[in-house]
Amino acid sequence: MIRKQLGFSMVELMVAMVIQFILLAGMVYVYSNSRVMFTVNEQLSRVQENGRYLTDVLLHDIRMAGYSGCRSIDEVVPNIIANRPPIFASLTDGITVFENGAGWDNPTALTRVAGSDVITLQSAQGSGVSLRANMITDTATIRMIWNPDRLAANDLILISDCSHADLFRALAIKHGTIIVHNNIANTGNQLSKAYAKDAQLMPFDAHTYFIATGANAEPGLYQYSFNSDTATLLAEGVENMQLLLAEDTSGDQAPDVYVNATAVMDWAAVIGVRVGLLMRSANNVATEARAFTFNGANANTGNDTRVRKAFWSYAAMRNRIN
Repeated sequence: MIRKQLGFSMVELMVAMVIQFILLAGMVYVYSNSRVMFTVNEQLSRVQENGRYLTDVLLHDIRMAGYSGCRSIDEVVPNIIANRPPIFASLTDGITVFENGAGWDNPTALTRVAGSDVITLQSAQGSGVSLRANMITDTATIRMIWNPDRLAANDLILISDCSHADLFRALAIKHGTIIVHNNIANTGNQLSKAYAKDAQLMPFDAHTYFIATGANAEPGLYQYSFNSDTATLLAEGVENMQLLLAEDTSGDQAPDVYVNATAVMDWAAVIGVRVGLLMRSANNVATEARAFTFNGANANTGNDTRVRKAFWSYAAMRNRIN
């Protein structure tokens, strides 16, 4: 007896194809959404990582502003003999803020982003080191115990014994621990005194933080070093930086008002800085454009789909608080 081979009917095949199509469409939709969410989370993680890093760098320099070893720069004004000395109003200005960048002379070839504040913070850096022996005269070479801060030729160096201080440039570092200073790297080779072994040697620098666009037209936060005369990109994706100065108007060493740089009544009463950074993702990854408020205004004026996050933090200037 011959059996008939039975197959699927056309209707059954069409139903099966429709079901397969629905399942496939569902898988594509789930995959597409998962990919979008992965990209958004990845970009947001990068934004958060860069924001935390930049905040840490800025707050560290703010806390150390005006530090000069055993006393603040305000209490012991250094004798400056260094060539190309700090160009600010005076060395006692541990902090200088330029509201929206007004009045700041850009020493770099970078294009500063308009509407963002600029801050300069200067202080002694590093761990410091004592002298190996008393200086014979105020023009003698300076012998260090060792060189933990890797001081090199042409570095700005602060020497202080808590009653006197000098800021000079090293002409050379011989044998790694002997500092030569003369009128080639300085206006003269005479310090204010012949320092004894209890004096401390520390590298000195001023860091200026500003937002500029790089070669790829992406805005980033740069740190300009006065000592090396170079600008270093700290991180990209920084759209804006706003700074509010904490002013102690009552003398109790606590902030009474937070004002921008143009509203400061007494810079000597500024004891801290509130820093605001507006970060954005490198790419357009969100599903739709959204307004984002920063410092009281919409930051997404171009209606793009980048992910944005604001970082606000505060640091007290330790050398202005007992």
